[in-house]
Amino acid sequence: MVSSAGFPDFTRVVSKTIHAVVNVKNFSKKYSNQFDPFDFFFGFPDDFGNNRERKPQRNDIPGLHGSGVILSPDGYIVTNNHVIKDAEKIEITLNDQRTYKAKLIGTDPSTDIALLKINEKNLPFIYFSDSNKVQVGEWVLAIGNPFDLNSTVTAGIISAKNRSLGILRGETQSSIESFFQTDAAVNPGNSGGALINTNGELIGINTAISSASGNFIGYSFAAPSNLVAKVIQDIKKYGTVQRAYLGVKGIDLSKTEYLKVYNQETHQNIKSQQGFLIGEVFEKSGADDAGLKKGDIIKSIDGKPIQNIADLSFIVGTKHPGDKIRVIIIRNKQKKIFNVILKDLQGRKKIRTKEEITPSELLGAVFDPLSKESKKDLGIDYGIKIKEIRTGRLSAIGLEEGDIILSINGIKMKNPNDVNKVLKKYSGDVTIKSIKENGQVYIAGFEMN
Repeated sequence: MVSSAGFPDFTRVVSKTIHAVVNVKNFSKKYSNQFDPFDFFFGFPDDFGNNRERKPQRNDIPGLHGSGVILSPDGYIVTNNHVIKDAEKIEITLNDQRTYKAKLIGTDPSTDIALLKINEKNLPFIYFSDSNKVQVGEWVLAIGNPFDLNSTVTAGIISAKNRSLGILRGETQSSIESFFQTDAAVNPGNSGGALINTNGELIGINTAISSASGNFIGYSFAAPSNLVAKVIQDIKKYGTVQRAYLGVKGIDLSKTEYLKVYNQETHQNIKSQQGFLIGEVFEKSGADDAGLKKGDIIKSIDGKPIQNIADLSFIVGTKHPGDKIRVIIIRNKQKKIFNVILKDLQGRKKIRTKEEITPSELLGAVFDPLSKESKKDLGIDYGIKIKEIRTGRLSAIGLEEGDIILSINGIKMKNPNDVNKVLKKYSGDVTIKSIKENGQVYIAGFEMN
C-alpha cells in the first residue's frame, strides 16, 4: 500500500502487529561493574581502548528494560537473553498496560535468545516468516520500547544480511551470529523487539545497535527469524537447545587481514575469495568422519553459498545432531562433495528427549566436589564448585565458572550428584544459594519446568 505522498503506508501492518510487542522489565539485585559485550553497541570504548568507567548498579528498581514479542495466544514471548540476564523477577507489560510476572522457560546465550511465558489466553501474536526469503532493500519495521517509550515504531530497509559482529563471543565460545543489518532506528530498550516485514510477519529479533554515543546513528542488527524459531522450538520441546556442530575452525576468506597473516605463517598464496578456509578439523567430529581436511575451502552447504563465517554458522546453527548436510569444498583446486552427518559437542548423532537430559545439563554446568582446602578456607563442610558453565539456567541467573553452590532449595550440595537427585522430575521454583569468587554470597532463582 502506498500513501498519497508516494511513500509506503504502514498503518495496516502496524495495527496488525503492535499489540503483540511487549515491554520486558528485569528486576535483579546483582551488583556488577563488569564489562558487558553489549556495551559495544551502547557506547564504544574511548579512543585509547579504555572502557569508560561504570559505577556498580543495583538493578532492583528495575535497572534493565527491553522488548519482547508474543509468539502464541497462550503467552509464549521471545526476547534477548541479555535483556533478562541475572533477573530475579521478570515483568511483562502489554500494549494495553496489563502487567504479568513472566516465567523463564529457557535461554540460549549462543544466539542471545530467551523464551518467556505469561499465564494468559487469547493474546495477539506475530507469525514467523521465512528469513531466508528476505532481500536486501526491502522495507522493514522495528517495533519496541526504546528508552521505555512503549509501542514505538520505526521504518527502514534491510541494508545487509549475514553480518557477524563478535558481540556474543564473551557470552559463549559457540556463538552464532548472522544478523540482518537495517537502518530502521533502534535504541536501548528496543532489544528483544520485533523486526517485521510489510506483511506483518516476524523476520527478526532486534538485538543491537552500532553507536559511539549509545544511541542510534544509522545501523541496527537483528537475529533472523529462522534461527530464532529453531531455538524457541528446541527449548519448548526439549528444555534446551539441541545444537549441531560441523567440527571445524578456520579463516573467513572475506577477512583479507586474517588471510594475509595465514599466508605468511604457512607460506601459502591463497587468494582472497568467498568461502571458509578450514584451519583445523576436530577429531571424531562430523567433518572428520566425512573426510574434510585442513586446507579445504568450504564453498557451499546444501546448495547455499558460503561467503563468510556468518553463512556457515547460520546454516549449521539451524540444524540438529544427526542431520545430514551436503558440503562442497575446493581441495587442490578441485571441487569435491562430502555428505556430513552433524554431531553435538559430545559426539552424539541424535536428538535427545527431555527424559534423557539430566538436570545438570539443563542448568548448563559441570560440577566438581569442593576440595578440603576450599572448605577450610571458607569455613564450610559442604558445597560444589562450577567447573564449566554453558548455555543454561545458571548462566542466565548470573552464575559463573568458579562459583560455589552451597544449596538448592535449602538442601546442602555435598557432591555433584546431589544436583540431579534434588532436581530430577522436579517442577517449580528453584532457589540457589552460592558463593561468588569474590566471596559474596549470591542467592538467585528460576522456575524449573
